Amino acid sequence: MIFKSYNISIIVRMLLFGLTAAALGISIYQHAWLLAAPLALIILISFFDLIHFLNSLNRKVAFFFDAITNDDSTLHYTENIRPRSLRALHQSLNRLNKHIADIRIKSESRERFFHEMLKSSATGLLAVDEKGYIEQINSPALDFMGLPHITHIDLLKQKNAELFEQMRLINPGQSRTIKMLQGNELRLISLKVALLHFNSNKYRLYSLSDIKAEIEENELDSWQKLIRVMTHEIMNSVAPITSLSNTLSRIFLRNNEPLPVGEITEKHIANIIHGLEVIENTGKGLMRFVEDYRKLTKIPNPVFKPIQIDNWLNGIRLLLKTRLDEAGIKFRIIRNCRDAELIGDEKLLNQVMINLINNAADALEGRSSGRIEVHVSENAGGRLKISITDNGKGIPEEELEKIFIPFYTTRENGSGIGLSLSRKIMRLHKGSISVLSQPNEYTVFVLNF
Repeated sequence: MIFKSYNISIIVRMLLFGLTAAALGISIYQHAWLLAAPLALIILISFFDLIHFLNSLNRKVAFFFDAITNDDSTLHYTENIRPRSLRALHQSLNRLNKHIADIRIKSESRERFFHEMLKSSATGLLAVDEKGYIEQINSPALDFMGLPHITHIDLLKQKNAELFEQMRLINPGQSRTIKMLQGNELRLISLKVALLHFNSNKYRLYSLSDIKAEIEENELDSWQKLIRVMTHEIMNSVAPITSLSNTLSRIFLRNNEPLPVGEITEKHIANIIHGLEVIENTGKGLMRFVEDYRKLTKIPNPVFKPIQIDNWLNGIRLLLKTRLDEAGIKFRIIRNCRDAELIGDEKLLNQVMINLINNAADALEGRSSGRIEVHVSENAGGRLKISITDNGKGIPEEELEKIFIPFYTTRENGSGIGLSLSRKIMRLHKGSISVLSQPNEYTVFVLNF
């Protein structure tokens, strides 16, 4: 409609200009100079009116886009004007301006929303551009860094070199755990990074979260499970002793009076001896349980030294060779990492490896073509990872969360402290132990250092 009215206005002006020019030509031909002069004036006026009409639209559109460029949403064109073509143009420009203003308001509201969400997040967040300048950062991130403000990531190196180095080395999609001492408080920080693209700019979005509370909650849950297991074991031992002691005491009583010595028979004596033997055996079982607990709580402090990985693993292979050969189990060591050394306590780590390999051998009992493989590689964080894999009977899913609980065991003669001890040793090495299993297919224990 706008273009239709606009074209009509131009046609009218062009017709007026053409008719006036024709009349001027006739007047000049007939030498009617008195008529030619006003016609010439009309031609000039109509010519400049046409130019002004065309340029007025250009000026309005140019002014409109200048206002949009300068974020001026207050611009408003009068709509109660003539001609209709110009009125329609004004209406269209006003609608477009209102639409752009609405989009800008929504964008600003969304930006404020995300800014407030960034401020209120308990997770530290910061966006760093390709040159290292920090585009956005919230208060928790500054708190983790120990800085009141920061504009460039290189400034972090002066305050916290370890955190700076970890942020420099981490790749998108990776996660790293960092221990930081702030004042007298030890903090465990989980560091992650994602790569973001905005137009032609690239940003690294770092997230930092304190996972100490979560770990402490998990430890509390582990202690509760431990107490339940210990209570069960102790009650299973003490209850029979109490019951049997009561039974034995009644052997020499009749009507709550001591039995005369002359009435004591060999059967009475045999029953007493048998009962005492049962009490002794039950007491020994309870003592073994306490001794196992002492082993779990009295792990010596590790003495860290360089360990040659190949020599260390070959030594473990030699220690277990007889058992593995007798069981017909194939044992392989595969190393796919650059590091040839491991910093740790060799004696303590021997306990972990021997326990895991023995467990794998137990899982392969009665199976032909048993296989145990030790893979040495690097995890996603570039740290050493050792995986012990077997093709035995596996671990049911409902048991996976329980096997690291002290004294929990599924074996008849198991003590239930091997895996708990292994986990504690790995924690002393600032590492972790985890397990994956598919029953009757495979089980893999992973040591991350």
